[in-house]
Amino acid sequence: MAMSSVRIGVDIGGTFTDVTVLNEEDGNVTIAKVPSRKSDPGGALLDGVNAGLIAAGIDAASVTLLVHGTTIVTNAVLENKLPRTALITTKGFRDVLEIGRHFRPDMYDLQQDRVPPIIPRNRRYGLAERISAAGEVLVRPEEADFDNILESIKADNVEAVAICFLNSYVNPENEALVLGWLNQKMASLAVSASYDVCREMREFERVSTVSVNAAAIPLVAKYLSEITPNIRGVLPNAKVLLMQSNGGSLTVHAARNYPARILTSGPAGGALAVQRMSRDMKYPSLLGVDMGGTSTDISLIQDGELQMTTEADVAGRPIKLPMIAINTIGAGAGSIAWLDEVKGLHVGPHSAGSDPGPVAYGKGGTQPTVTDANIVLGRLLPQFFAGGRIELDVEGSRRAIKEQIGDPLDMSVEEAALGIVRIANANMERAVRVSSAEKGYDPRTMTMVAFGGAGPMHAAALAKSAGMPTVLVPDKPGVFSAVGLVMADIRHDFVRTWILRGEDIAPDVLKEIYEQLETLGREALDADAVPAKRQRLTRTADMRYVGQAYEINVTLPDGEIDAALIKVLSDRFHAHHNQLYAHFHPDKQIEFVSGRLIANGLMSAPPMRQYKTDGGGCPAKLGDHRIYFEEVGGYADTPIYSREVLTPGMVVQGPAVVVQLDTTIIIHPGQSATIDSHANLLIATGGEAHAR
Repeated sequence: MAMSSVRIGVDIGGTFTDVTVLNEEDGNVTIAKVPSRKSDPGGALLDGVNAGLIAAGIDAASVTLLVHGTTIVTNAVLENKLPRTALITTKGFRDVLEIGRHFRPDMYDLQQDRVPPIIPRNRRYGLAERISAAGEVLVRPEEADFDNILESIKADNVEAVAICFLNSYVNPENEALVLGWLNQKMASLAVSASYDVCREMREFERVSTVSVNAAAIPLVAKYLSEITPNIRGVLPNAKVLLMQSNGGSLTVHAARNYPARILTSGPAGGALAVQRMSRDMKYPSLLGVDMGGTSTDISLIQDGELQMTTEADVAGRPIKLPMIAINTIGAGAGSIAWLDEVKGLHVGPHSAGSDPGPVAYGKGGTQPTVTDANIVLGRLLPQFFAGGRIELDVEGSRRAIKEQIGDPLDMSVEEAALGIVRIANANMERAVRVSSAEKGYDPRTMTMVAFGGAGPMHAAALAKSAGMPTVLVPDKPGVFSAVGLVMADIRHDFVRTWILRGEDIAPDVLKEIYEQLETLGREALDADAVPAKRQRLTRTADMRYVGQAYEINVTLPDGEIDAALIKVLSDRFHAHHNQLYAHFHPDKQIEFVSGRLIANGLMSAPPMRQYKTDGGGCPAKLGDHRIYFEEVGGYADTPIYSREVLTPGMVVQGPAVVVQLDTTIIIHPGQSATIDSHANLLIATGGEAHAR
């Protein structure tokens, strides 16, 4: 009998590493979870793969694809632990990286410190060269001048070099020349040129992006060189891909050269899984809330489409690359509760992570966390946590909260624990509103998808306070991000800045732009060995009104580029501008700023499994547990149900707690939950639905 084809997705988080094993033949999904290793992410990846193979009971030779998300670049940028990097730029402009823009993180804080530039001034070098704004070569760099710079770079023990010249996005000739010299004369250096990473206008954002990319190359190259032979030894037939920030996957070779593309690698998998749910189950508006041990990641899916951005900020460093618009805050199950000098209670952004972890883990943690608060409130049941495999120190949690929070505030341990949970929820609620209402979308019309190890524990209260009527908890919420990974398409993004105004936005000019981009897209997918029938090219445009400083991205319709298509593009721009900012100006002149192309290599995704709905009824409970609820002002005897016995059509009345291997679900008093035909748990929060 032929061997089944199997895919494995591994999401390496800050606290746990989540694993999904997908059998392509029958669509069956198996999950596993192992602790992450902060100092050895490659080891956590192998642990996850082995745990997945054991849990699924499959032959390693049947695995054809491994897709994994990693935080290795993100952590290095956040902690400013990047290799020594140099910058070669146009003479007279080496301080662009430090001057930046006029924006201040806090307009009224006179004492704030600027984030230090990723490359210090003594490692930034100016080279005499110049390209005009129209792309004309005015000054070619001299090799002798370059050699002098190279001697300084060699003497400074630099590991990576970024190249970024003025106007190189129009004509990269000078950058390509210097790149060739570097590769010829010092091949051991990691080198990145801006025209190859971020070929669009805005000097500061472009130099910041290429600097991060160059600095991360040695890190990612080391990581991949370590894991590749180890993975090959375990999975001899598997192709290895990495998750990108833009929602697509990336080959190992491409990841070595473009590590900036995997900055928000892990959270992207969860957003993709929510998008699949929106498309397959016909939900028009979904808000994904992924609460893990370290952070909460929030993503919006509208009409089946992910909300994207072409510029993000990571630790104060602009990254001008296409990525899923994910709002990440430092509120997770491991977020530490602490008092400031005037006894104000805060939760996060610092996390206990997986080592030492919350006090309850008994691994040396001493500071109370959100997890400890949930244990004190009875919402996390020790006998069911991680299937009972991890023993929790309940008394340790109570003692830490009492001594460090409750006693100083003259509160009972339960009141202190409830305060911790309420502050964590309030932090998440603010982020929910930023991702929905502040983007022009009414949260009252949306369904919250709660996942991550801690998301389903907080979602029912969070959604109600945000005015969202329904929470959807997927079948396997604790590893939902890893589910998205195994279905991610291969993706490449290309961009060309070419500013056109009014009548200059003509079919022949746009055809030339997009033909060049489409050639690059097909070449990239051919290099990834993607068959032509599985290649999909999508055109978009960055547009703005004349006089505006920033653009919004609009999708071009398919088909021949003619006057009618340009009219549709214009109408879409006006509508999208109105959606975002509540005003538009159909009579005002429009500018086309940049053309973009998304080149996808399509991966097959088995349909979501559907089950027959029975007559409903109430499931058999595992027992009762005393849980502290704010709604009743104290403890309530609460029934416990196993997720495994909940079948489509069943109804669970709150208060209730539903336990499963990868998470715990809390249903508050006055709420109810039903099981749909896809085995999702739908909680009616008591928030009122609102029709636009």
